[in-house]
Amino acid sequence: MINSFQTPGTDPSPAIEYDYSLNLSPLNRALYFSAGVDIQLLKHCPSYDRVKLQGIGGTVIATAILAFISGSYAFYTVFGPKSVNNPDEFSFMWMLISCFFGLVWGSVIYNLDRFIVSTTGHGDGTDSITWAEIFKALPRMLMAVLIGIVLSKPLEIRIMKAEIDAVLFDKQKEKSEEYIATAKDKLDLDLLNINTPKKELISQKEKKEQDLKKLEKDVQNSIDIYNEEMKSGLKEKSKKKEEQMNDAKGLLAEGKARLLPEISELESRIKEKDQQVVQANSEFQQAIIDAKLQAGRIDGLIKRIEIADETSPLASRFLTAMLIFIEISPLFFKMMLTLSPIDYLTDNQKRLARIRRGIAIDYAVGANGEAIMDGKQVTYHEAELEATRTIGKLKIDQQLTAQVQEEFTRIVSADISKNPNGYIDRLPPSNPPSN
Repeated sequence: MINSFQTPGTDPSPAIEYDYSLNLSPLNRALYFSAGVDIQLLKHCPSYDRVKLQGIGGTVIATAILAFISGSYAFYTVFGPKSVNNPDEFSFMWMLISCFFGLVWGSVIYNLDRFIVSTTGHGDGTDSITWAEIFKALPRMLMAVLIGIVLSKPLEIRIMKAEIDAVLFDKQKEKSEEYIATAKDKLDLDLLNINTPKKELISQKEKKEQDLKKLEKDVQNSIDIYNEEMKSGLKEKSKKKEEQMNDAKGLLAEGKARLLPEISELESRIKEKDQQVVQANSEFQQAIIDAKLQAGRIDGLIKRIEIADETSPLASRFLTAMLIFIEISPLFFKMMLTLSPIDYLTDNQKRLARIRRGIAIDYAVGANGEAIMDGKQVTYHEAELEATRTIGKLKIDQQLTAQVQEEFTRIVSADISKNPNGYIDRLPPSNPPSN
């Protein structure tokens, strides 16, 4: 079948001959691929276009490399080892894990940048940037600005690591001292609650021990008096002193029976208070360790970003602005550069691709004769031709089928008129009526 879009006698090959043997180094191929350009079109372009596209592709690749470094450091900072005693502790396993996630993050940024650059197209063909061009590129520019901010923060805290570590150490020390002061207040309160009743118990114990010693001293005095009376030979006085001595011994025995258990109980309660003091001091020592651990955890990515903004806001904003500029520079360059052969060839290839598939685009015209992009009408000639063929064939089949059915009905009707008995015999027998 002859293609209705091909002029008879013309060569059906494309207007531009593709040279698949184009000799390019792997680096140049990577640069052109990152710039989103059709490499085969470069054969017909001057060196100016190649340099321009290499610069755009190099910017995309450089941004992806920065994203890899930034993402790897951010992941290691967040998920890597954090030791209070050794803040510079290094983990090879976490480095590999962070590099893997950094590679994923770099690939995401590379894909986004390549999408932004390749879908921006070109400007109005002049070397000046108009507000209309900026408005059209605004969504992509906002995306590029957001990417630049996200990339700048991890790099910022790595560049300012020494300054951040110094401030972070002071903040951790201050927080640790705050935690320790709170724990010390608790220790003082606990010791006060323990020592106050402990002093009362000690006072009671000493009083009972003094009572017991007094009874023992009374017994010893009565024994000494009795012995002296026995030496003097006065039996009447000796007998009386013996009775006093026995009474004193009885009081001592009674006092021991009463006071010794009480003293023992008081000593036990005093030992419990001593154990409580030891426990309170032990808890305080553990609180000191916990305070240092809690203070050491103040070392997250967000905290470091906050410290960087507080320490050197000018450097922080400068680095962020630099990465934002790197991100949006390809967009501005495309808007401010005049149209070059690669732009015309790319537009030509797009039109050829549509025309060869029978796709026509008509734009509405404004008051000044300019094409209104959002008022375009698309006509799919190839699809309409295929629809006409398919629907026409179905209509023909429908008409022929109806004609065949009509002719068959006529022939059968004529045959029935000639030979009705032959068709009556084919009828099913009727059931006789029931009584």
